[in-house]
Amino acid sequence: MVYWVDGYYNWIGMQPAYTTDNSLYKIIIHQGLGRPEGIAVDPISGYLFYSDMGKPQRIERSSLIGKDRKSIITSGVDRVYDITVDHKEQTLYWVDAGRHTLESADFNGRNRRLLTRMNSVKFTSVVVFGDFLYVTSFTSNTVTKISKRTGEINLIVVVDDGIPVGAEIWDPTNTSPVSKVCSSYGCAHMCVHLPSGPKCVCKEGYTLAENNKACVNENLQKGLIVANSTHVCNMNIRHITALKDEMTCRVANLTGIMFMAIDIASQWLFYVDSDNHALMQYSLIFNVTTPITEAGPNVTGFAYDWLDNNILWSESDILQKGSIRIFSMDKYAHTDLYANLDNPTYVNVNPLDREVYWIEGKGNNYTIKVGTLDGSSAKVIVNSADLKKPTGLFYHIEKHRLFWINWDSIYSCKTDGSDLTTHLNSISVLFFGVELMVYKDHAIWTHGKSFIMSGSIFRNNAEVKIDTSHYGKITGMAIYDPDLQRYKRGPCEIMNGGCEHVCLPSATAQATCKCDFGFILESDRKNCSSDALRDRFMIIADHTHGRLYQASLLDARITALDFPEVSKPACVLYNRNTKTVYWVEIESQGSQIKQATIDGKNTKTLMEAGSVYPDRIAMDFTTGHIYFTAVASELYESYVGILHPQKSVHKKLITQLGTPRAIAVHPSAGYMFWTDHNKNSPHIGRAFMDGSSQRVLLSKDVVWPNGLAIDYQENRLYWADGHQDKIESIDIYGLNRKEVLKVTNQQLVDIDLFGSYLYYTAWNTQKVFKVLINSDGTGTVVDWMPDVPELGRLDSIEIEPGNSQPKSAACMQNNGGCSTFCLPTPTGRACACEEGVDLMADGETCEVTGGKKAISSRVSCSGDFPNGAWSPTCHQLPTETCTYTCNENFLPNQVNRTVTCGREGEWSIPPKFLCQEKTCPLMYPVHHLLNDCRPTVGSECEYACSDNFTKNANVPKIKCLPSTEWNHNAFDVCKQFDVRVDTMVSKVHCKEDLPNVVLDPDCNRLKDSVCTFSCKEGSQKKDEDIVELICMSNGKWNFGHIPLCVGPSGSQTAKLSQGEGKSDSSYTAIAATLAAVIAVVFIVVLVVVFFYCRRKRTGVVGRYESHQNEANVYCEPQKGIVNIAAEPGNSTENNHYAHMNVRYHLNDVDHCLKPCGPNS
Repeated sequence: MVYWVDGYYNWIGMQPAYTTDNSLYKIIIHQGLGRPEGIAVDPISGYLFYSDMGKPQRIERSSLIGKDRKSIITSGVDRVYDITVDHKEQTLYWVDAGRHTLESADFNGRNRRLLTRMNSVKFTSVVVFGDFLYVTSFTSNTVTKISKRTGEINLIVVVDDGIPVGAEIWDPTNTSPVSKVCSSYGCAHMCVHLPSGPKCVCKEGYTLAENNKACVNENLQKGLIVANSTHVCNMNIRHITALKDEMTCRVANLTGIMFMAIDIASQWLFYVDSDNHALMQYSLIFNVTTPITEAGPNVTGFAYDWLDNNILWSESDILQKGSIRIFSMDKYAHTDLYANLDNPTYVNVNPLDREVYWIEGKGNNYTIKVGTLDGSSAKVIVNSADLKKPTGLFYHIEKHRLFWINWDSIYSCKTDGSDLTTHLNSISVLFFGVELMVYKDHAIWTHGKSFIMSGSIFRNNAEVKIDTSHYGKITGMAIYDPDLQRYKRGPCEIMNGGCEHVCLPSATAQATCKCDFGFILESDRKNCSSDALRDRFMIIADHTHGRLYQASLLDARITALDFPEVSKPACVLYNRNTKTVYWVEIESQGSQIKQATIDGKNTKTLMEAGSVYPDRIAMDFTTGHIYFTAVASELYESYVGILHPQKSVHKKLITQLGTPRAIAVHPSAGYMFWTDHNKNSPHIGRAFMDGSSQRVLLSKDVVWPNGLAIDYQENRLYWADGHQDKIESIDIYGLNRKEVLKVTNQQLVDIDLFGSYLYYTAWNTQKVFKVLINSDGTGTVVDWMPDVPELGRLDSIEIEPGNSQPKSAACMQNNGGCSTFCLPTPTGRACACEEGVDLMADGETCEVTGGKKAISSRVSCSGDFPNGAWSPTCHQLPTETCTYTCNENFLPNQVNRTVTCGREGEWSIPPKFLCQEKTCPLMYPVHHLLNDCRPTVGSECEYACSDNFTKNANVPKIKCLPSTEWNHNAFDVCKQFDVRVDTMVSKVHCKEDLPNVVLDPDCNRLKDSVCTFSCKEGSQKKDEDIVELICMSNGKWNFGHIPLCVGPSGSQTAKLSQGEGKSDSSYTAIAATLAAVIAVVFIVVLVVVFFYCRRKRTGVVGRYESHQNEANVYCEPQKGIVNIAAEPGNSTENNHYAHMNVRYHLNDVDHCLKPCGPNS
């Protein structure tokens, strides 16, 4: 049996190895996968292993038929391209191209090991043979032989011709046991040998029969449903990725098919009959067509709500004024959901969130709108500025996004209109009137021609053209996939299951929360936290996983710093005086230098580097200024600079560098040091801390100088060479060079000193090493931190407390008298200004070029802050950008979350405007507050209600709560005049007598109830995976259409045969009964309307239009409109149509509502 992962459809399938039948396959895992990549099978243990690079990234295990799924590796995973298994040792091996690693674990995900890491080498495949693993890499064009015991490299083969992306071992001596039990088991389609025994599996579109061996053909298989006005055909969904297969036409001799929708549970096909201007339904089980209701001549959109069993459609008149209408299949009643719309088209429904979407407008003025399914509100979510003749609006339930065609591109957004994204730019054959659908990662569209187009929306792949010329003009499309009509979202699909980090669906359909590496799960089993260490720790920057970690200097225990704004950290340092962490953030559009307190709060961006990116940083603890190296894309435009953290200004000190990396400062000596690993002239440089007296300190036998650290007591400089894998030292004057440590295949990156120990990290390792500095200057590695497989590429380390940095006497007091930068030198200090600002004649004060007022060190902004306070790191200095907090019951200004102190000591926004008092918004039908009462927190106010609403005598006042909500619901304090005509609405019950089924005694059989069941004595479950039933709004069980329990052989078949043998006379009887019921309803409606108008003496609300003239009230004729009222005790939340207006066409009686004034 062959297993495969399909990254286009995000599913996993199986297929016999020796077959030419393209249809002989089964999708065994099709839910909960974001981007499957690697796969491996162990037929002896009965396990299937696969990696998913969606969110969360993980490695899972399942049975050979996709059951019993379990996530076994959930942290420290980036891009697992391939997996293999060692059957004898029950060990799993995988390559991670994102982490550049080859790793292993047992079949339960335990005993994880990092075998090797090769920085910048992306492994693509792995295979095991004997005691060795063979891995390929397309970045290095190599095949590498590695010991599976030690991880040591045994052989590297360079592939000169071609790009190696996969490998497999052919071993003619392989004597692995082969099961022969399936060959005689008698499965109709496929047989899988599980540890429990053989198991038959049917191909797609078939289900197992009662004998668990034969296969029964389903009415439709998962795929694309297309129509050509008279025929409906089923197309294998893999057509959209160029699979060649014939369509199967199951429905014929219909008329005018224009739009389609499917009720998968009941096997009904709904469509618009454009020839007869009607909505129709077709039973895929009984091959019967039934009219639903009349429709206008210009239906522009069609959708089905499978939760409430309602059909929605949009239509317009000749003036392009239209409405969105809704028809209840349960009550057989319809009404306008939204009326007086401007040419509404492409209506779509989201049953799970109770929302409806549509395009509205014409010409060059279009919008996309969202409305509630009770018709109470609608709003614009995409404005006309972002739309260009939009067509084909489609709601994707799995991605929870809206897609549409914007002239010649496909666009998408979230259902609130945010995250507007473009896909498939400048795609071909798109014209106005296109019908669009999105399935998995593929867009499928047609504009009514004799072909269908498809393309990958997230990969921007080339389009595939499906020729349907033999079939005729395409008039309608729909997707048939039972997974798309779920009655609830998966446990992790709504707000990540409530989990702060990783949400994993469990076998009980409940969300299981897990935390990322370094965090602990809190007592609520949802949130994750970490306790930051306060002393004797190391901070580690993990570039791969976007984390900052702490490691205890005592026992190397690792905990994560909870810094939400860390993404790709390259370097980190710590100011023990202010408990502040600084780090470099690598971004695609230029890097940033950021800061936050040790608890992850008060995050602030100190510098946006633009076209260059800061690489490494060091602090002068005398002044608190940060020195940094900045790398430019153009050669010799890189530089060393200095940053003022409080003022967020910087200055270039040394320019025209090649590729600078590490930097270290010695304030008491007045020196700074940096490394430059430019391949033409790699060296270690030294200069005064003001940038003067620049010189090459060392260049001989220096190839790739990375980390730098200073022993201030001995005045020695240590560095790590990533190419030579050596750590060396030299005194700060360039003399007395010594080799400290030599390693192999580690690629050393960063170093730091503390006492008699040196700590270093390397890109090809999975831990931080500790080295004892001996009296002769050499180093000895000591045991400290074990391998940590969850760690990624470790770019930087910082030790607290570290070796104390001696301060500069010249800059220690009052910043050396300098207004901005005080720069130590061996002979004293120099003052400097931010880039673009000149130093005045006094040598201390900065002025603005052009003669503007000087920036004095004594100028500052006011510290007064009504209703708030400045952050602790804000010093109110000129050019400084500050954050703030507001007092209780006050909210920060959402537009101005930060303010800047001007050069003359003025704030960019006056502080009195920054914190706004919390207020409670007035909600309809409350009209206004009385006695000039302000709706602030704590206020109790009298109120007045809107027209047609009366004040609740039991609630004379309403109070504004700290949550900015009133203590009473608006509709509780303002009651609407009741003009509804109550009609009986009975509770929906599902039937109790299912064949051979015994329902749980606690099952009430009401709508939306979930019930377990068992089988009667002498019968057994037909499908063990069905463990519960859901009562739908139409009074039917969600699985009521299939046999759940089967008795002795033949009993179920007999019942089915009797059902299939019903004569046409039974349908005639049903039709007659239905006609009688409609007649009775018709008469009742006339009587109700008549007495209603007789009784009514006041203005009419709801959808009646009334004209009041002194004492007389006249009602406009409305063609028999009545209101359906909910049964007493039933909330409108459970009955969305409790206040829905329903129109009945009463022949042509336009005068059914007579004048109903006081004398009527």
